[in-house]
Amino acid sequence: MESKAALILGGGGITGGVYELGVLSALDDFLVGGRRPTDFDIFVGISAGSLLAAFLANGISVKEMCKAVLGEQEHRLLLRREDIYDFRFRPFLRAGWNFLRSIGPVIRHLHREGQPVTFLNAVALFQQFLPAGFFSNANLERYVARILSEEGRTNSFDALAKKLFIVATEIDTGERWIFGPGEDSDTPISKAIQASTAIPVFFEPVRIGDRYFVDGAAERVGHLDLPIAAGARFLLMINPTVPIYNDRTVVCIPNLRGYCSSLTETGFTAIAEQTFRINSRVKLELGVDLFRKHHPEAAFILIEPAPMESTLFLYGSMNFAERVQVLNYGYNSAAFHFTENYPRLKDAFASHGMEVSLDRIAVDRFLEFAARARTRRKFGMKLRYG
Repeated sequence: MESKAALILGGGGITGGVYELGVLSALDDFLVGGRRPTDFDIFVGISAGSLLAAFLANGISVKEMCKAVLGEQEHRLLLRREDIYDFRFRPFLRAGWNFLRSIGPVIRHLHREGQPVTFLNAVALFQQFLPAGFFSNANLERYVARILSEEGRTNSFDALAKKLFIVATEIDTGERWIFGPGEDSDTPISKAIQASTAIPVFFEPVRIGDRYFVDGAAERVGHLDLPIAAGARFLLMINPTVPIYNDRTVVCIPNLRGYCSSLTETGFTAIAEQTFRINSRVKLELGVDLFRKHHPEAAFILIEPAPMESTLFLYGSMNFAERVQVLNYGYNSAAFHFTENYPRLKDAFASHGMEVSLDRIAVDRFLEFAARARTRRKFGMKLRYG
C-alpha cells in the first residue's frame, strides 16, 4: 500500500479552531516546492477542526480561510459570530412552561417516594425540563452548506477527491460515529460538521435521523486509527486543547482585581474548562502511546500550545472577538515548533515526499491586523507574593 499523509485537526471551540488556522498558515509557509496543506491525502476533523478539514479537503486554501476569519468584507467565505451559533428562545420558553405545569406532579412524586419536599429534591426532578443546550449551531450547518455548494466544491463525502473523516459522538450510546468514506457517507458534510461541533451544554445535541450527536472529542481525541486504516504513514496533528499549568511563579491567570490567582478563584467556568482540557489531554496521550506501540513505522508530528502558555485559556474556548490575536498566536506557536525541531521535521517530511524550509517563516504574521486598540487589549496583571 502506498504511504499517504494525513492531517488531523482537533477541537477546542472557536479559539481552538482559529489557533489551528494560525498553525496551518505557518505550515503553509513551511512547505515549499509547490506543496500546500490542501495537498494532504487524508483529513480527519474533530469538533472545531472538522470545519477546517472539510474546507481543506475541498481545496479551499489556508489564505482564503484566514481572510474569512479576519473579517474581510464581501469575501465569499466571510465568517461572522452569527454564522457559528445563535440563541433560541423557544426551548427556554418550553422549559418554563414544563416547569410550571409540573409543580404538582413533582410534589406528588416526592410524597409517593417518601421524600421530603425540599428545594434540592425538587431541583433534581425539575432538571429534566432544562433545555439540552444554551445555543444552537444550526447556522453553522447552513453556512458550510452554502460554501460547499459553490462550483468546484462538494457537500458529499463520496464526491471528494481526498478522503475526509469527521467524527461525532452518539450521545445515547456513547459510541464514536464516523462520517466519511466506507462509514456514514450519505450524511452531508455540513450536517456532519454540525454534529461534530456540538459542544455539550453550550450547544444542543444535533439530530440526524433518529440519533443525537455531540462533540467528536467527547469519546476520544486523536482518532489516529482512522488515517492509519486509510493508508497514512505520515500523520500531522494540531491539538489546541492543553490544560494550563498554573504555576503562579511563571504563569499568571488574573482575577478582576488584576492579581494572579488560582483557577478556583476565577469561577466555575474556568474550572470546567480546565477539567475538560485535562480529560482531553489524558485521552490524547493514551491514544498516542497506543499508536506508537502498534505503528512504530509511522511518523507522527503533534503541534500544540505549551502548558505554560495561557493565551488560549485566558480568551476562553468560545471567544470570537480576539480571533486576530489567537490567529497570530497559532502562527507563532507553529513557527517556534518548526524552528526548534527543524532537522527532525525536515527528514520526516522528506521521507514522505514533502520539502520544508524556514525561509518564509516570520513571527507575528497577523499582528498588523490587530492595530485597533480594542483588539490589542492586554490583560492587566499585578504580581503579589506571600
